[in-house]
Amino acid sequence: MRVNSSINYDANRFLMFELDQLANEYENDGQETIRMTLGKTELPVHPDINHAMIDALQDFKKSSLVFPAGLPELREKIAEHYQIYRNTKISPRNIIISTGTSTIFRNLFYLLLQEGVDEVLLPLPYYSLYHFSALLTKSKVRYYKIDLDTLQLDRESFMNNFTDKTKIVVINTPGNPLGNILSKDDLYFMDSVVQGRAAIINDEIYSNMFFDEQSPSVMELDNTQSVFITTNSFSKGYRMYSRRVGYCIVPDELVLPLTVIQHHTLLTTDPTVQFGAMAALAHQEEVEYIRQLYRSRRDYTLERFKSVDTVQALESKGSFYLTLECSEYLRKHNIESSLDLATRIMEAKNVATVPGSDFGLPQTLRLSYTCAKYSEGIDRLVDFFNDSQ
Repeated sequence: MRVNSSINYDANRFLMFELDQLANEYENDGQETIRMTLGKTELPVHPDINHAMIDALQDFKKSSLVFPAGLPELREKIAEHYQIYRNTKISPRNIIISTGTSTIFRNLFYLLLQEGVDEVLLPLPYYSLYHFSALLTKSKVRYYKIDLDTLQLDRESFMNNFTDKTKIVVINTPGNPLGNILSKDDLYFMDSVVQGRAAIINDEIYSNMFFDEQSPSVMELDNTQSVFITTNSFSKGYRMYSRRVGYCIVPDELVLPLTVIQHHTLLTTDPTVQFGAMAALAHQEEVEYIRQLYRSRRDYTLERFKSVDTVQALESKGSFYLTLECSEYLRKHNIESSLDLATRIMEAKNVATVPGSDFGLPQTLRLSYTCAKYSEGIDRLVDFFNDSQ
């Protein structure tokens, strides 16, 4: 059977899932593993969220609601949330609910890009969804760099790689995998370069996961020239990873096209989980708890890796992740790829990490804070690197 695509699917596997599957195989064989793979918190959702979903499931009127753009009540709640926490007035009409944000990116790229003609400007490193969405539209991808030493935006690379063909710019703050944060000055700088010639999509899925200073939102900017689109989700700070409730905030001209796409390809996001999302917004103390917990795990990692000469732990400012820069170790031990390194670690220490090649950083590993035995996992990693230095 012929697959009508120019995409090399083998080369574009999400290796995060490959390592997570390997961990699952180890566990099925009776071996204990520590998974630092998925950005899926080890903590359960708040009981009120579960109760709201159970109530909706048992109430046929609630569980059978069909709104392709999302429940009106949830769209209103999200608008209220931005008013309270970002002092930003948003019309509920401009908020579109979907099953997470992955489908939203795919749909936005389809709507905004002319196949095979337009260009996309992505951060390097990038979250793989952005890259794959560009592949689906056969768009040329250019990159602007986040400096690994400072975790700051490389403004020169942004200017040099924005062209007249660029129609989408993606920003991600706090970023995945680095946990870097773009300042308001950075956001205004990007707007001054773009000057309304491209849509700027801000993935702020980790906006409530900042460790040292809050990450600004594009929704807070004044007098910008460009069209900004915001994507966000309940999967991280609210622990609803598998429930798949995401949303985007879009200008008026995108409301109808996005809604009509969901008319035909989604029909509706499960209303029961949307009721759970409404309950989640009432529990900001839960977000604060997980933020402080993961900050402490960040600090533990930075302290422990001071003893490793050949690997640098980069000081994440937020998100669920921390990146290990392993180029010296790979070179010293003649290891070809981050996948090979992650596999060796799994075999030696039963710790699953994510190869940095998923994000365009082939000489790194990404660690997720989201496992109950995180500190033990870090100790095993430090032992691995030190034992073979």
